[in-house]
Amino acid sequence: MTIVQPNKDNDIRKCSIHAILGISAMIVVVLVSYLSLVGLRHDLAKHRDGIERLKVENAELKNEYYQIVSTDNLEQLASERGLVKDRSPEWVLASQSL
Repeated sequence: MTIVQPNKDNDIRKCSIHAILGISAMIVVVLVSYLSLVGLRHDLAKHRDGIERLKVENAELKNEYYQIVSTDNLEQLASERGLVKDRSPEWVLASQSL
């Protein structure tokens, strides 16, 4: 009696080919993920530098604003324009009817 055995070498070859393809696909996915992560880190650092620059610019603008609206500067501006400080202002109230 003869026993027919399937060719086991083909099964091993198929398994090794699938394993190599799977490992290759995983390596490609890891490389793409790493490269995108590095790109995101560079973008984040660039945006952080921009935010810091804008914070400094905002502080400078606030400083200029507070200098402009200081009491001394407003009184000087009013005197240059010929405005007089009213000691007893009269307020007119208008009711809003809908």
